[in-house]
Amino acid sequence: MVIPKPHVRGGLAIRTAAYITAVRGRAALAAVVLLLLLSSTASAESITTVKLELFDSVQRSAAGSWLHSGAGSASIKIDQTGNRNVRSQFELSAAILPNNTGVDSLQTISRAYGKFRFESFRGVIGKAPFSWGEGLIFNAADEIFGRGTGANLMQQEFTDPSAWITSLSRYFGPFSFVEVLVNPGLLEIDPDGESESSLLAAVGSAQPAGLEETRAGVRLVTKPGGIKLEGGYLFDGRDGITESPAPTALQSADFYHRLYLSLQGNLWLDWHVSGSLELPDPEHIADSVPSTLWRGQLYTAGVYSMLPVGYDDTLSFRVEARVYPAGSWSQDHSAGYPDYGIFNYGEVNYDFGGGFSILGRTLVNPIDLSARFTPGFSWNLFQGFTLLGFATVQTGEPRDTYAWEAADTQENPAAATPGLAMQLGCSIIY
Repeated sequence: MVIPKPHVRGGLAIRTAAYITAVRGRAALAAVVLLLLLSSTASAESITTVKLELFDSVQRSAAGSWLHSGAGSASIKIDQTGNRNVRSQFELSAAILPNNTGVDSLQTISRAYGKFRFESFRGVIGKAPFSWGEGLIFNAADEIFGRGTGANLMQQEFTDPSAWITSLSRYFGPFSFVEVLVNPGLLEIDPDGESESSLLAAVGSAQPAGLEETRAGVRLVTKPGGIKLEGGYLFDGRDGITESPAPTALQSADFYHRLYLSLQGNLWLDWHVSGSLELPDPEHIADSVPSTLWRGQLYTAGVYSMLPVGYDDTLSFRVEARVYPAGSWSQDHSAGYPDYGIFNYGEVNYDFGGGFSILGRTLVNPIDLSARFTPGFSWNLFQGFTLLGFATVQTGEPRDTYAWEAADTQENPAAATPGLAMQLGCSIIY
C-alpha cells in the first residue's frame, strides 16, 4: 500500500508515548491470542471487530523506475458495551510489509482508552482519538494533530489521529460544554533496539519528558442560534519545527501559545470557518509584536453537502481551503519548500446505491500550480467485503509542492511521495 508521507506544515502524523508499546514477533502473536480469548469470554459485554486492508501497489519512483509491492494493514478492536456510564476501546494494529528481513509486520497499540460519565461530567484517559475544531483535511484549530497539506488521499475513509490524552468535560446542555485536556511529552528511548529484550530494556531505562514539554489546553463549545461556536487555548511545550520532518509550527520556538475560534453551521450547505493565532515563547518573538501576530495567523474554511439523486443514488461534495497570510504568495523554488499562502482541497463522491461508489479527491497549490489528484472506487460486494481501488497523480514541476519527479531526494520531502501510484485491494471486516 502506498502511503505518501506528510511533507509540509500541518501534516504531522503525531507520535505518542504509546508508540513504545509496540511489540514484535512472538509477543505480538501472544497479545492477539490473549485478546481473542478475552473477547470470547466477555462477548456479552464487548464487541470485537477485525479489519483487514490488503493492497497490491504499483508506483513510479522519483528516479523514474517502476516499483511493485504488496502491503496492507490489520487491526483487532475490542469495544466495551456492558456499562452505559463507562466505555473503553482497545485496538491493536499492524502494518503488513513483506520484506527480505523476515519481519513482515510492525505492530502498535493504536488506541487504548477509557471514557466515563458522572452526572454532567465526562472524562477520557489513554491513547484516544483527538480532534478540535472543524475540517476534514484543513483545520486551523487542529494543525498539530490534523492531516494538512501532505494528506494521503488513497484511503477509504479518514479517521481522527490518536494521542495520549487526559481530559475532563463539564456539560451545560446537549450542545454546550467546557473541556480541559492534557497531552504529556514523549518518553525518550533508544530507537535502535534490534531484539525484543533490548526493546524492553530500552523502555525500562526510558526518560520521561520534562513537564515543560506538556501540551495542555481548554476549549468551550456552545451552539447559539443554531451555529456551533468553539473556542479554545492550547499551550504547546514542544518545538514544532525540529521535532519532526513535518513541522506543525508556523514559527520556530521552544514552546507556543495557541488560540483558536471555529464556527460551523448550515445555510443550504454545511459550512465551517476557523482561525487560529500562534504565539511563540518570548525569546523567539519576531522583531516586533505586529510581525509576530502576522506570522502566527492561520485560517481554514470549507463547505460540504450530500444530495439525493434519483431513487437511491447520492452525490456528495466537499471543498476546503487553508490560508496562511504570512506565507509565500509567489512561486519559489529557491529554498526547498516555502510555506505557501493558500492550499485547496476538493472531493466529489457518487454513491450508486447498490454498494458501488466512485470518488475524486484533489489537493491543489494554486500558487505553484501543482496538484495531487486521486480517483478511486469502492464496491461492497458482500457483507464485510469491499473491493477498493485508488490512484494518485502529481502534476507539479521538480520543486513544486506536488511534484511529478522530485528534484532533490535528500532535501526535498516530496521525494517520499511518488508522482504516480496505483493500488487495488480489498477491505474485510468481521
